[in-house]
Amino acid sequence: MENIIISKDLLWKGIVESLFEDFLYYFFPDWTKNEVDFTKPFEFLDKELDKIYTTTKENVKNADKLVKVFLKNGTEKYILLHIEVQGYEDKAFDKRMFTTFYRLFDRFDKNIMAFALYTDEIKDYKPDSFVYKYQQTNLIYQFKTFKVLDYSLTELDVKDNIFSLVMLSVRNALDKNGKKDLAQLKWKIDLVKRLLKSGYNNEKIRYILHFIRSYINFESEKINQELESEINNIIKTRKNMGIEEIIKQEAFRQGEVKGEAIGEARGEAKGEAKGKAEGEAKAKAEAEIKREKELQSIIVAMLEDGFTDEKIMKLLHIDNEFLLKAKKSIKN
Repeated sequence: MENIIISKDLLWKGIVESLFEDFLYYFFPDWTKNEVDFTKPFEFLDKELDKIYTTTKENVKNADKLVKVFLKNGTEKYILLHIEVQGYEDKAFDKRMFTTFYRLFDRFDKNIMAFALYTDEIKDYKPDSFVYKYQQTNLIYQFKTFKVLDYSLTELDVKDNIFSLVMLSVRNALDKNGKKDLAQLKWKIDLVKRLLKSGYNNEKIRYILHFIRSYINFESEKINQELESEINNIIKTRKNMGIEEIIKQEAFRQGEVKGEAIGEARGEAKGEAKGKAEGEAKAKAEAEIKREKELQSIIVAMLEDGFTDEKIMKLLHIDNEFLLKAKKSIKN
């Protein structure tokens, strides 16, 4: 089965939004406990960030979140979360933090908390401020930071907070260059075992399981298959139908996302190819083939998990012809 690589940006955006309360307690425990009003729902303002970024010339690749959080005193605060997932030094990051801050402040005129989470492998890279000075004009903008590499596994393992498993996954991943695939496989399996023993609700387990599976992709397809086999064995030995169900739901969710993306790609390829040059049409066709292979790999996984043909076609928005083609690829 071909390994499907999911963007770390998407993984971070998904896990922060899905487990935002746990995220707050993990990084801002006292403030969260004493000031946040959980009777009012969080509001994610990603579209507002998009408006700000469209006015810049920078190609922003960070997994950024802007969240409106209500406080117990009746006021509201906008929390700007910049999550750095790139493995190289970005010399413009501090300036971008400041630029985003002043544009948000000008737009909303509300209190703003800014936070940068660094998940890269560069030991000395941890900008925490932007400094501007010209003649007698001085400005220092400081923001909270957290560098995963600065902490040990023990320090990252916060008691009674499921977000610890996210941080442990990231910290283990930083040691990837010094470990072989088998060592990486072991810690993934250990985290999955701990997750399924945790007693957290099924929805949270599903989110974390997806993150653990996807944060590091093994180069060896054999190792990827071994991971999935081990996860399935762990689930079966738990004899917990609730957990089995959330794993199936995760397959459904991934299948729907991939299926919709590929459907859009097909439509774009057919509609645009006529007016494009031969080279661009060829590139589109190659991209479509690649996406179809990814979809076929999802179909294979769902068949192995016992999904019916009708269910697969409905969830992935495919016809019987495409399903038969995927089945044929299994035999080959």
